[in-house]
Amino acid sequence: MQPLHPEDPEQLGPYRPVARLGAGGMGRVYLATSSAGRTVALKVIRPEMAEDKNFRIRFRREVAAAAAVGGVYTAPVVDAAPDDETPWLATAYVPGPTLAEAVAAHGPLPVETVLALGAGIAEALIAVHAEGLVHRDLKPSNVLLAADGPRVIDFGIVRARDGYQLTGSGGLFGSLDYVCPEQATGDPVGPEGDVFCLGSVLAFAASGHAPFSGAAAAALLYQVVHGAADLTLVPEPLDKIISLCHAKDPVLRVSPDRLSAACAPGGAELVLTEGWLPARVAAMVDDRRAAAADLDRLERTLTAVRPAADAPGADASTASGRRGPARPPAGPSVEDTTGGGGDGADRDRVLPDGGAGDRAAGGASGGVPPTAEPPERQSPEVPTSPAEPVVERSATPAHRRAPGRSVVGRRTLLAVTAGAALAGGTALVVRGRTGGRQTRRLGPAPEPTWVYRGSPLLQAPAVFNDGTALMKTRPGNMICLDLANGSRPRWLYQGISLSPSPVLLADGAAVALGTGATLIGVDPAAGTEKFTLDFGQDFQFDQIFGMYDGYVVSVLGAKLERRSEEQGVATSTSAVFAVDLRARRAVVIPIDPEDVGIPLQPVITSDTFVYADGLRNVTVRGTRDGGGLRWRHPVGYDLRPGLAVLGGTVFAIGSEFIALDLATGKLRWKAKAERGMFASLGAAGNTVYATGTDPYGVHAFNAATGDRRWFCETPRLNVDHPIAVGAHSVHVPAFENKNGFYAIDTASGRLLWNFTDGRETGVNDWQLSCDGAGHLVAQHFDRAYGLPVT
Repeated sequence: MQPLHPEDPEQLGPYRPVARLGAGGMGRVYLATSSAGRTVALKVIRPEMAEDKNFRIRFRREVAAAAAVGGVYTAPVVDAAPDDETPWLATAYVPGPTLAEAVAAHGPLPVETVLALGAGIAEALIAVHAEGLVHRDLKPSNVLLAADGPRVIDFGIVRARDGYQLTGSGGLFGSLDYVCPEQATGDPVGPEGDVFCLGSVLAFAASGHAPFSGAAAAALLYQVVHGAADLTLVPEPLDKIISLCHAKDPVLRVSPDRLSAACAPGGAELVLTEGWLPARVAAMVDDRRAAAADLDRLERTLTAVRPAADAPGADASTASGRRGPARPPAGPSVEDTTGGGGDGADRDRVLPDGGAGDRAAGGASGGVPPTAEPPERQSPEVPTSPAEPVVERSATPAHRRAPGRSVVGRRTLLAVTAGAALAGGTALVVRGRTGGRQTRRLGPAPEPTWVYRGSPLLQAPAVFNDGTALMKTRPGNMICLDLANGSRPRWLYQGISLSPSPVLLADGAAVALGTGATLIGVDPAAGTEKFTLDFGQDFQFDQIFGMYDGYVVSVLGAKLERRSEEQGVATSTSAVFAVDLRARRAVVIPIDPEDVGIPLQPVITSDTFVYADGLRNVTVRGTRDGGGLRWRHPVGYDLRPGLAVLGGTVFAIGSEFIALDLATGKLRWKAKAERGMFASLGAAGNTVYATGTDPYGVHAFNAATGDRRWFCETPRLNVDHPIAVGAHSVHVPAFENKNGFYAIDTASGRLLWNFTDGRETGVNDWQLSCDGAGHLVAQHFDRAYGLPVT
C-alpha cells in the first residue's frame, strides 16, 4: 500500500479511497471504504482512457463480465459505475499478496501449496467458463493469495467466445510470458487458452520463473507456439500436471475440473484452509490485514473530524473530488496488490492480430449492463434487443450496484441478438477454394415443433428413448422431453453431477454420474431412482464413456493415492473403470499413463475399447480380458480425439482420413486432406462423414472403399463436436454459435438450410442429436428445439 496523493479522488460513489494499492495501464487501484464500513478494492480508470468511446464500451463489458462471475475463488464485484465521468469498479478487498509478489519475496512455493493453488485457480476458471466467458489474462499478478485460498482477479479483457474485439486496430491484449499459443498466433481463444495460461502460472509458482523465455517478443512467442516449456526446476507431480495444460492443440488440454481433481482429489475446499500457505507468505497476508485494519481505523477518525468543507455547499476546489494534503502512509509499500488494473506489469504488449476476420462479430452492442434482462426471459420467436436496465440507484448518477452474491449468477453479459429461427430462405456467403466469395440461396429452415426453455443445459447431446429425449441441465438435473411436444418436461430427476457426458441407457436405466464415485440409475419412463452405486472415497468418477453387454459401463475417473492417514490425499492417478451394474463392482482397466493424459473419446463395442492414444496411435483394447491390448496402429501425426466405428471398421482423422480393420488394425483405405485437416466425424449406413478445415465443409466417403461421394463447402464450422447424422441430412454447428447450424443433404451433398435463434452464448455451443426417424433435437444454452427433419 502507498499513501494517497493530492490528485487522488476524494469520493467515488459511496466509497472513499484511503490508500493506493497499485496502478496499471487501465488505471489506478485504491483501498477504499464505504460509510457502511465495507472495504473494497476500487479500480479507477485513467481520464484519457475514459474519454475514449471504444474503451468505455470495453469497460462496460468488463463490468458486466466480472459481475456475472461467481465462485469461491474469484474476487466478487460489489459495485460499479461504468458510465460516470470517472468510471470505476469495486471488488471485495482480498488482503494478501499477488502470486508474483510472494514468489519475488520468498522464492518458489512448496509442492503442496502449488497443488492447492492449482485446485483453487481451476475452480475459479470453472466459474468463469460456466458464464460463457474466457479470462484471457491469467498471470501471477492476477492471482491473489488469501488465507483461505487464491483469488483470480482482473477481468479487464475477459470476453465471451464471440470474437468481440475492442483492443485497438490489429491487436489483442495479453501478457507475453503467460499467453497461450492461440493468442500468440492471433487465433480465437477459448476456455482451453485459460488452461494453458494456468499451467504457466503453476510453473512460475513452482520454479520461480515463467516456463517460456526469449530475448525479444518474437522469440518468446515462437517458443510459446512451437517450443517446450522449461520445467527443469518443477518437481513431481507438478511437471506432469503442467504438461497436461501445455498441449499445443487446445483440444488435447486437460479440462479445469479434471485439473482440480488432479491437484486436490478430495476437493479444493479440503486443502485450501488456514495453513495452506507457507509461514513467510502467510505473514504477508497478516501484514496486509493489519494495514487495512489500521487504515480503516484512521479513516473513521478522519471522518469524525472532517472539516465542514466536505459538507454540501463547500468551495469548488474541495467539492470537485480532488484532495487536499496527502494522508499519512500506512502499511508496507508494494508495486501492485491487485493485478495492476489490467495492463501494467508482466511485459504486457499489444500482439499482432492474425485472426481479426474470425473475431469481427459482435460490435459495440456486445456489452450488456449487469442488470440487463437475461436470455432466459426473452422469447426466441420474436426479434429482441437488450432490455432497458433496471438498476438500483445510489447517490451517484449512472451508478450500478452489482446484485447480491446470494442470488444465483445469471448470464447477464450475453445479450439476445435480434433474430429468431429462420422461417424463410436466406442468402449464405461462403469463401471459395481460391479465396473468392460465393453467395448461395438456401431453402427455409424447418420451424420447431416445440421449444423447451429452462435451466442452462449441460454441454452434452440428447439421448433418445422410446419417443423421448433425455438431457442434463444445471445445477444437476436429468430431464425427459416428449419428442411430440417437449416444451415441458415429462419428468425431472435432481441430484446428478455436472459431468459433460450424455445420459447412458444401460440395464434398463438412464445412467448418470453422481458426486464422488457414484453411479445413479433412473427409470427412463417414470423418472424415479432405480439404483445408486457408491464406490467410496478412494475413487472419483468424472465421465461416462459408454457400455457393453447391456450392463457394464465404462467410466473415466481417478484412483486416489494416499500417503498416510495423517497426510491425507497426495495426488491422483487417472484411470478407466469397467463398472458392472449387476455385480455392483468396478474394475480398473490398465490404460497407459500417456493415454489418459489426453481427452479420451473412445468408442465402446461389445468386445473392444477403441481410442486415439497419447502417442499418435489408434489403439484397441479388449473389454472382456481386463483391457488387454489388441493392437496399435501408428499414424505419425496428431489424431483428433473423436473416432468412429461402423461395422468392422475403425475410422480416425487428422491430416488424413484412415479406415482400419477393427479385428487386426490393418489399413483398409486412407484419404489425405489437400489442405488443412479432417476435424470431426459422423457415420451411418455405408457412409462416413468428416468436417474439413481448409476450406471448411463436410466430406462424404464410401465407408467400404474410401471413394469420395461428395464435398459440401460451408462457412467456418465448429469442429469440436461430432457430425449429427439423420436419415436424409447431416448437421454441423457454425463456428460462432449465434450463427446456429447447417443441414446438408446426404444424397447430393447440397447445403439445405441454416437454423439459428440468433443468440450468442459464449462457450455454450450447439449440441445436436438425430434419431434417424425424423427427429432432430438442437440444444443451445437454456433452450432445446425439436425440429422435423424428414
